[in-house]
Amino acid sequence: MAPYFEPLESASTVTFERYYLAGNFISGIGYGAQGVLYLICTHYLWAQRKARRINKFMLAYTTLLFLILTVVEVTLAHRTQLVFIEHRDFPGGPWAYYQASYSGTSIIVSMIADMVVLFLSEMFMVWRCWVVWYSVSRRAAYAAALFPALTLAASFASAVPYALTTAHPDTPIAGVQTTAWVLSCYTLMLGTNVLATGLILTRLIMHRRAVGMTLATPHAGEYSSVISMLIESAALYSIVGVGYLIATGVGSPLREPFLGAMMSMQQISGYLIIARLAHGRGWRTSTTSESTKIVIRGHVSAKDEKVDDEEVLGDLKVARGAAE
Repeated sequence: MAPYFEPLESASTVTFERYYLAGNFISGIGYGAQGVLYLICTHYLWAQRKARRINKFMLAYTTLLFLILTVVEVTLAHRTQLVFIEHRDFPGGPWAYYQASYSGTSIIVSMIADMVVLFLSEMFMVWRCWVVWYSVSRRAAYAAALFPALTLAASFASAVPYALTTAHPDTPIAGVQTTAWVLSCYTLMLGTNVLATGLILTRLIMHRRAVGMTLATPHAGEYSSVISMLIESAALYSIVGVGYLIATGVGSPLREPFLGAMMSMQQISGYLIIARLAHGRGWRTSTTSESTKIVIRGHVSAKDEKVDDEEVLGDLKVARGAAE
């Protein structure tokens, strides 16, 4: 049996190193999943690029997002190589080197790319919130998107001093000032997503109660099922994000795996929404109007104008009575 050479660092330091490496693995797995989803989205968006103008925008958005994510993963891989291979004999071990070189070039590039990806993703969620509520009225759409937009602006304001603090060569990763800015920035970003998620779920539940409970059409089921609502609202990212904030606040090494999962889950949620849009199953501003299409004795009747849920409810009751 080969001899076991224990690391010279303390047990807590070794634990942080293990979780840091685990977080990198999780991030790599997430990047692979995002690559598959990007190809799927690109395939359908490119095939339908002339059908709707929004498809061209989505194609450009997903491509930009994936390119920035590639920069994040490349810098992360380079960072891992420096920590565990190039400077493995650094006094105090790999984790000590990671803390001592936190303001290095690779970490700064990775942090800026991370922030850009986060803001792009949160802007996408604010836009989705606007789209989902647009079927009620234009005023309701702007009112619903206002609060997530304000928290997003606040998170951007906190991200600037966070970046400046981190870039300072004497700033420790676990310092009080760094931790405070990290919690402030990510809390506001997560708050943006939580607000958007709650508003989107509220609108989807309203739609389900108004349409799905009256006449269970397959079209209504596309937006009212549990899986559809989880995808449309990006709720999974919010759940993982709460875990990251708790782990960071208490100084737990679990923050590293949560960070890798959070970054991946946020982009995966966005790609799943775009994939539904590309398939014609995602919520659009005309979704409520389209839900009035009722098949009655082989005849399809539809309203072209935008209607609210009360009108949909009345139309469905009349249609069901006529069918009986």
